[in-house]
Amino acid sequence: METTTKPTAFHVIIAGAGISGVLVAHRYCATNPDAKVLILEKDNRAGGRLGTLAGDSRGMGFNTVTPRLYDFWNQAIKQDPEADDLPTLVSERQTRAAVLMGNKFSNFESKNFCLDKGARALGGLAAQRQWADVTSLLNSETSFDKTFAEMWKSPRKSPATLVLETYAQAFGITNIWEATPGAIAERSAFYSSEPFMGDWTPALKALTRQYEESGQLTIQTGARIIDATREGDEWQIQTAQGFFFGERLVIAQAPWIAAQWFPKKLWPTQLLTVVNKTKPVSLVTLSCPILEGDTKDVAQFIVVPSESIQASVSPNEIVFQATIDYELSLQAPDVVKAVKRLKRAHRKFLLAAPEIKTGVERLSLVPVAWAQTPIMQERKHLDRLKMENIQDRHLAFCGDAYGQSLNGDDNLIESVISASEALSQ
Repeated sequence: METTTKPTAFHVIIAGAGISGVLVAHRYCATNPDAKVLILEKDNRAGGRLGTLAGDSRGMGFNTVTPRLYDFWNQAIKQDPEADDLPTLVSERQTRAAVLMGNKFSNFESKNFCLDKGARALGGLAAQRQWADVTSLLNSETSFDKTFAEMWKSPRKSPATLVLETYAQAFGITNIWEATPGAIAERSAFYSSEPFMGDWTPALKALTRQYEESGQLTIQTGARIIDATREGDEWQIQTAQGFFFGERLVIAQAPWIAAQWFPKKLWPTQLLTVVNKTKPVSLVTLSCPILEGDTKDVAQFIVVPSESIQASVSPNEIVFQATIDYELSLQAPDVVKAVKRLKRAHRKFLLAAPEIKTGVERLSLVPVAWAQTPIMQERKHLDRLKMENIQDRHLAFCGDAYGQSLNGDDNLIESVISASEALSQ
C-alpha cells in the first residue's frame, strides 16, 4: 500500500517576490538562522515591478527607487560580507526630465518637478508666472484638509492647472480636483527626489544569495497562488505548483491582488475596508529595446502631454506608461485606447530622436502601480489604517500599498520593518 508524505513545512511563507517580500525574507533569515523560508512568486522571476532586463523579458516601467529605499536596501546587502554593495550594482539616478511637444524636447532637471522651471517647460511663461499659486497650495498647512478644487481659486483651465494635470498623470493621480494638494505634493516628491534606476536583478540576488546557498531560503517561481486556508497553527497554500505548508504567512502583494486568492474571512477588518472602499491606479506600458543610438543626451524621464503618456529611458530600453484607473484597466476598450496612445507616443519619440532605433514592442499591464489613493473622500479609510493593528506573528503584510504615505517607498520600508517585528514575536 502506497503512502504519501506531507511536504516539508516552512517557518514562513511569503506571497510575492517583489522587493518587499525579498527584504522581509532577508531580515527573517538574518535573525533566525535555523528557519526555513519560502517565497512564492507567480512570475518566472523575482523582482515584481523592479524586474528589468532578464533573458528575453523586458521591464514594465515604474522601476525607480527613492534614495530612502535605496539606502535601506544597501544597509541590508552590507550584512553579507561577500556581496557587492548597492552603489556597485546600481548607481544611475533619474536626474534629467523633458517634455516632448511636436518634435522637440524641452529639458529640465528632475528635481524641478512641481517647481516653476518644470512648469515653464510644459506650459510656458504663463504657467511659470502662475506657479507660485500652485506651490502655495501644495505646501500650505491645510493642504490635506480640502480638495484641490476647493482650494484653487483661479479657472480650472488656467495654464498652471493644465501643467499640474499633466504632471499628476505621471505621478499616478488621474484627477487632481478630487485630490488634496498635500497628496499631490507627496506623490511629486517621489520623482523630484531624483530616484535611482537600472537593472535591479543583481541587487535582488545580493539580498538572497547567502540564504539560498545555505538552504534557508527557497524562491519558488511560476507558483501562482490559488487558495489559502488555515488549520490550527498551520497555513496551507495551494498554488499552480502544488501545496505548501507553513507556520506563518506574509502577504507581500497589494491587497487588491491578494484578495483574488486570500479568503475574506481571514482579512483584518481595517484592510478589507481599504480594499472595498478605495481605488488604486494601474499602468498600461509599452516597452521596447534600444537597438541603435546612444541615450546619453536623452532625458531619463519624458512627459508626452498630447497623449498623457510618460516614458522612462535607460541605455538599453525605453518604457512608455499610461496611467489608468484600476477599474478601467479591467475593461478592454479603455486598455485599447491606452495602447493606441502609447504607440503614438512611441512614434513621436522616434521622430524627436531619429538617431535611436528601437526593437519589437511589448505590452504589459501593471494592475496596481499606485495603491495609495489621493482622493480626499477615500483617504479617511487609510487614515484609520494602523499597521500595528494588522500585523500578527501568524499573518503579516508588507509592500507599498500598506501605509498612509503617498510615497510608496516610505510605506514599503515601514511595513517591512513592522512585518519583520511581528513575525519575530
